[in-house]
Amino acid sequence: MKIRGSADTLRVSMQGSESALLTVLFDDFLALIEAEDEDDYRDDPVTQRLYPDGYSDDEAASAEYRELVAAGLRDQRRTRLKLCREEVTSGSAKIELDPEGGERWIAVLNDLRLALGTRLGVTEETELAESQPAQVYHWLTAVQDMFIEHLMH
Repeated sequence: MKIRGSADTLRVSMQGSESALLTVLFDDFLALIEAEDEDDYRDDPVTQRLYPDGYSDDEAASAEYRELVAAGLRDQRRTRLKLCREEVTSGSAKIELDPEGGERWIAVLNDLRLALGTRLGVTEETELAESQPAQVYHWLTAVQDMFIEHLMH
């Protein structure tokens, strides 16, 4: 993936394999978000990471907090994800983004990294064994860094 341009207009070009990988990741993440509508989603460590408790010492307050904000956060994630997916599957290998679009991509990439990192057990102290999921995690990190770098300049 290559990103060119400035903070005003980002030009993102990707290879077919990159857009195919992103499409799979977006679809998997969308399935996770849709599953959050089910009652037992709080048992999933990824969901716990994406929607941490608002109050670590008060379960009733945390439940109330989740009730107030979880649906809104889920809808925001779903909307951002669907927009990014549409851009990737538009048939063009090049995407042009304004600053808002770049920030949306950073948020989606961060969500993907959080989900995959949680599944892989990533912490500040751990080093990932070289595996295909670990390589995808590192690639997502590099892509997110490129977006951030270009938006800052």
